[in-house]
Order: sequence, then structure tokens, then C-alpha cells
Amino acid sequence: ALHKAWPGAMLPDCYLLHMCVCFLAYFALQVIYARRKYKISPPETTGHPEFERIFRAQVNCSEYFPIFVSLLWVAGIFFHQGAAAAAGLLYLCARLQYFRGYARAPHGR
Repeated sequence: ALHKAWPGAMLPDCYLLHMCVCFLAYFALQVIYARRKYKISPPETTGHPEFERIFRAQVNCSEYFPIFVSLLWVAGIFFHQGAAAAAGLLYLCARLQYFRGYARAPHGR
């Protein structure tokens, strides 16, 4: 049954994967902007508290990316691709909220 549904069947997951890469690029750019703003050169990972929060939020999101992509593709192939894409979109929205919340000052959360 897999080979009959394969052509074009994974398009929602492919689009979602593209969105994931865009999210990771956005998170990485936020770290770059923070490095420039607080004058913290690579490979340093400590410095201004705001930079450290942004850096940690980006690393936290990047750590779970391989697991997310694996689960997305497995769910799309063996279960329902629409449901997998919907769950993946929900995950991305939650990750964006997590990033924004983590990057804010603790007293502003």
C-alpha cells in the first residue's frame, strides 16, 4: 500500500519540513543578532543574560529537531500524512512560542 500512495503523498510533510528549516534559520539569526548587539564573538556562549537566553532557546530547539523530523516522516509514511502534518504544524507553533518565551526576561514571562 505504501508504493501506491507514495507519489505526492508526502507533500504536506515536505512543506512542513521546509517550514522547520525556516524556523531553525530564524532562531539562528536571532542568535547572530544578539551576538552583534552584545558584542559576543563566536565561539563564546556566555555574556549578557539576554544573549544567553536567546542562545539557549536556539540550542534547545535545535536539539529536538532530528527527533521531530524522524517522527514526522514515520507518522506520515505509516499513519496519516494529514494528521502528521497537522501535529507537526502544532509543534512548530509551540516551538516558536517557547523560543519567544524563553528569550524574554524571567520577570517578563
